[in-house]
Amino acid sequence: MRPMSARPAATPALSRASRDAASAGALTARPWLAALVGALTLVSCQPRKATTSPAADVWEVGGDAAREHAITRKRAPVGLPEPVLDFLAQETLKNLTQLQGEGAEVPAYFLAYDLIARDHLWLEAQNGQIVRNRTDTDRTVDVDVRVGTRQLDNSHPGDANYGPGNGLGSGMFVSVQSDPLALSQALWQYTEAQYKDALAAFSAAESAEQLKSQTEDKPPSPDFSEEKPNIHAEPPVSLDLAALGKLWEPRLREISAALADDPHVLESQAVFLAWVDNRAYVNSENTRIQGSQVRLRLMLQAKAQADDGMTLDRFESFEAMDPEQMPAQSVLVATAKRLRDEVLALRVAPLAEPYNGPAVLAGRAAGVFFHEIFGHRLEGHRQKDDLEGQTFANMIGKRVLPVFLDMVDDPTAETLGGVPLSGHYHVDDEGVPAERVVLVERGKLRTFLLGRSPVLPFTKSNGHGRRERGYQAVARQGNLIVTSRKTIPDKELRRALIDEVKRQGKPYGLWFSDIQGGYTTTERSGPQAFKVMPLLVYRIWADGRPDELVRGVDIVGTPLAAFETIAATGDTPGIFNGMCGAESGDVPVSAVSPSLLLRNLEVERATHERGKPPLLPPPPTSGKAADPKNMSPAPSAAGARKSVNSALDGRRDMSPAPASRRSR
Repeated sequence: MRPMSARPAATPALSRASRDAASAGALTARPWLAALVGALTLVSCQPRKATTSPAADVWEVGGDAAREHAITRKRAPVGLPEPVLDFLAQETLKNLTQLQGEGAEVPAYFLAYDLIARDHLWLEAQNGQIVRNRTDTDRTVDVDVRVGTRQLDNSHPGDANYGPGNGLGSGMFVSVQSDPLALSQALWQYTEAQYKDALAAFSAAESAEQLKSQTEDKPPSPDFSEEKPNIHAEPPVSLDLAALGKLWEPRLREISAALADDPHVLESQAVFLAWVDNRAYVNSENTRIQGSQVRLRLMLQAKAQADDGMTLDRFESFEAMDPEQMPAQSVLVATAKRLRDEVLALRVAPLAEPYNGPAVLAGRAAGVFFHEIFGHRLEGHRQKDDLEGQTFANMIGKRVLPVFLDMVDDPTAETLGGVPLSGHYHVDDEGVPAERVVLVERGKLRTFLLGRSPVLPFTKSNGHGRRERGYQAVARQGNLIVTSRKTIPDKELRRALIDEVKRQGKPYGLWFSDIQGGYTTTERSGPQAFKVMPLLVYRIWADGRPDELVRGVDIVGTPLAAFETIAATGDTPGIFNGMCGAESGDVPVSAVSPSLLLRNLEVERATHERGKPPLLPPPPTSGKAADPKNMSPAPSAAGARKSVNSALDGRRDMSPAPASRRSR
């Protein structure tokens, strides 16, 4: 997954051919974009007050401190419907009537238009200077055509194929002007093309189903659910992106200068993104949605190279839905200096050894752990795709996590502890109201994340059908929130780790204080495994030696085995915001979890290229290198790091991963 951002460049969706070509060109020209574009008895554990279900209004764990972490929700603002909604409704009725007429090879039974107007700002600085200041406006339409029946239609997954090319999702450009004729012509052309794709996909689905044998006690789940019509209208939003860019130019210059202020920093960027979306969605079931959204993201990155050629980087991002939510300049400059010093310390840190033993995943690292190895496996469409591993398909009502853990996915939550949550939305991308869903209660699985592709015995969506423009909507995570009934104060986690290390006779444990992201393989053809890529890892020595920063570590394992090793958790939520990439493109998500104490966690050495150092000397800078001896190690009992703070707790999730679920 890639917690919250809007893909590195938040670029507009392209047509199929141009999107692929543009993507390849951008990555070739700017490689760094790929990085831009995580039997022990504990006497101090405090049981949480018994509740029948995870609390909805607070992030709640044992003790009284839980009330500090309030979860806030706001009703969606109400606006007057724009004329384009009526226009889209008329076009839907007119075109669907034709697709159900005598000339239709197979009548269509559903049609939807999803029109999104986007204004976008990309501001970038390197070495204290602005290298890009670009604003852009575009408008795209996704056309969804369904043929067949709700039981079996063109969305039926075959060979894990979720498009494009099945009549669902198109992301085609249309005029940015509200000219009825131009828009009508575009809808006519794209609807015709999508209908032809839908026919081909439906024919393939029928052929595939004839070859399958279905057991009588397990009837197939329908391809498309029946839902009540939803009428939802928010007022359009706007933001003066030119003025915002002018305001952030001097701020970005100062931040990027701090990032680059050492000759050993080979690359650094400070990128500020803002985009404003106004959406009009209409379908043939009389659902009409007028939605709006503002997203802001600041990304800071610094890269260095170790003597053995390993490239190292530190990354931090800040997410907001309003310019006023962004941190103060002093916080951002301090963050830039910290990232610079950390990457310089990593440059001279020793390589980690393969290891299996006690570890702590601190805050945000724990959130990515759950998102990658658990959350993706609860996405509804994976439970009925024969090519998926279906790890939890038959586990409803059974224990899947330790009994002291609860998990919900709550896109209705806007902030937690004052920190904006990136996975917040009011209505999903299939026109269904967002719902707070209790996934796991006291360790037992209760349900799945569901879009309009139901999984029996569940027949309705729970508001988690999501997509990036140009993709088919499938079930995806929003705000995944983990709470615990068995906690240790964060300041005591280090001591608990050392105690477990000594109990197992290990020389050290590992403390993962920051994480880049990860990915998971859910297909049946591959290993049901995960990989999480941490950025800051410390050895915590049992004999009292100073904590030691190491580099080149990947966390690996299988889900069922990993969950069994969770011994207890901290008592403070860590928030991981970013983008998650999967079949329906990149969508913004959040993962919230307390720190985890694990009895056993396996790590392996990360792969890396042994690149040559630069031949030419760097130009002189005004700064001087940080002393690695002064780097802060893992949090001590006297000063444990808090995961929720005044800075927005954003993070990129993954670097590019093999065809699998990933986050950044």
